[in-house]
Amino acid sequence: MALAYSENPQRFLKVSDTCENSRFFDFGPFRLDAQARVLLRDRAIVPLTPKVLDTLAVLVAHRGEMVSKEDLIRAIWPDTFVEESNLAQNVSVLRKALGDGLDCAPYIETVPKRGYRFVAHVVVPDVEGPTELPGTPGQTSPSAPANTPPHAANPFRMRVAVVVLACLILGGLPAVWYYRRAAIGASAIRSVAVLPLRNFSGDPGQQYLADGMTDLLTAEVSKALRSRVTSCTSAMRYRNSGKPLATIADELNVEAVIEGSVVSSGGRVRITVQLIHVASDRHLWAETYDRELSDVPLLQHEIARAIAHEIQASTGAPSGNGPAPIKRSAFEAYLRARYYLDQRTAESIPTAISWYQKAIHEEPAYARAYAGLADCYNQLGTVMIGGRPPSESRKMAIAAASRALEIDPELAEAHAARGYSDLYEWNWDRAKKGLERAVSLNPNYAPAHLWLAHYLAARAQFDQALQEVRLARDLDPLSPIIQTQVGWILRFARRQNEAIAEFRKALRMESDYQWATWQLGSALTAKGDHAGAIRILQKAVERAHAPSALSTLGYAYGMAGRRREAEGVLAELLVLSQQRYVPPSCFVDVYNGLRDRDKVFEWLEIAYQEHSNRLLWLGVSADMDWLRDDPRLDSLLRRIGWI
Repeated sequence: MALAYSENPQRFLKVSDTCENSRFFDFGPFRLDAQARVLLRDRAIVPLTPKVLDTLAVLVAHRGEMVSKEDLIRAIWPDTFVEESNLAQNVSVLRKALGDGLDCAPYIETVPKRGYRFVAHVVVPDVEGPTELPGTPGQTSPSAPANTPPHAANPFRMRVAVVVLACLILGGLPAVWYYRRAAIGASAIRSVAVLPLRNFSGDPGQQYLADGMTDLLTAEVSKALRSRVTSCTSAMRYRNSGKPLATIADELNVEAVIEGSVVSSGGRVRITVQLIHVASDRHLWAETYDRELSDVPLLQHEIARAIAHEIQASTGAPSGNGPAPIKRSAFEAYLRARYYLDQRTAESIPTAISWYQKAIHEEPAYARAYAGLADCYNQLGTVMIGGRPPSESRKMAIAAASRALEIDPELAEAHAARGYSDLYEWNWDRAKKGLERAVSLNPNYAPAHLWLAHYLAARAQFDQALQEVRLARDLDPLSPIIQTQVGWILRFARRQNEAIAEFRKALRMESDYQWATWQLGSALTAKGDHAGAIRILQKAVERAHAPSALSTLGYAYGMAGRRREAEGVLAELLVLSQQRYVPPSCFVDVYNGLRDRDKVFEWLEIAYQEHSNRLLWLGVSADMDWLRDDPRLDSLLRRIGWI
């Protein structure tokens, strides 16, 4: 929240003062929507940059009072040093937009050498949502009593009107040129991020709704634009960050941002969205929508196409009228499921599954819910989650993804989920076809690029794999998961030093991210830095006594010649397997470090029976190089279709 000290030391000036207790402020033919940061004139948006809108918001909030130039500057640019001329320029633009002094009393008064005062009469309407504005048809302007008769026409007034009209036309030409330039600049936008929609419901329990709608809007914008659209997982890191837009755009490497808010009450939802070109600080487009919650999927499609039109990007082939409305209960369940799936933990995935199942129960033809359910089941089979054997969870993933494709054959998320399942079922050709189809349907869907990189790396096509995983990282630049995968694929390519650097980058994003820690330990072990690997992995086990953390530590112990400690890890894994599911690949790791050839193949066979994810990498893993002369390895590679 932007703050500045006023002349009265007992209070502060805040850009957000206008929405502390009220949202709408009417003056003359204008309405300021303080929450949406939009100025309307007769229900039409007055194009203003965010900083000019901030200037207006502060002045309106302190209407009738003199606001010093210093206070205004500190309120509008809290983290930046700017010259007083910037403020003067803002006020000048604002006066022109309001038509200040042309045909009515001024709105903004200059206090010489001190500051500014908003002097127009302001009405705070007693409404909870958008209403007809003063001056619109069928409504009386608050500045003129309803029973005031019209003025009789006379020559003097007509001459004045002509002069005023001429001034408006001549004065409007530069504005037309300016905003035409803004539109031209918008057409060059090549990258966009949808920032987390703010939850203005007043209920923290409704945060899942704002997050879910952000996710859904990102998906729709991704499909509608040729421009690169940052993944929701990276953008979500800026929820309540307080960072300036310029900083956020720089960190996400985007040229424009979409921001807004959500208010939900009584089965209805109001979404306010605006598109901002960051470098020029231009407010390109804004709109407020008030709909039934069940209409939100269609609304997100509508917003995405409006944004695509605004930045003059191709929307591709039109998809009819977009998604059909769904039941409110189904949509709420879907949003809650997305909220838990995005957490990607052993505890959150089962919760997400239950919410997706509820959504499907309420709306049996809900393709996105089936695709999300498939993602959950695929996650259960990974070493990070490890909830159940992949042979069980992947069958359910394939069924859910297939059902999603029956309902919507053009859903990229469903093609990607099915492609991922096919890949780890060793259906190589079908997996490649499905993942490439997902990328073609939505080039902005980061998981499709990531899983296509899995396919390419497993087939030893490392250059193409690195290209795809880096595309995924470009789309989701703040994801430690994808950052770790860059290093992971570099490890398969035998580029250990580069891999170690990438794992360290991931840990700078999230210092306790487990998978990056395990992979860093493995890479250090491969480099012969056993002491460094063991030190890192011991800390990882202390933080989370997960089977994969233990097994990676056991591998490092074995490679360092510390056989007793490695055997102790095996004992721990056996005890743990009596309490929960432990992937057979964990035992493979420890026996691999101990160089126990027969035990490695014994557990690899169990892993094969479970269709373990681990077997996909047998053909390219450096950890298996010492077994390349064993015919049992060739047998496994044939059975999974690798050779």
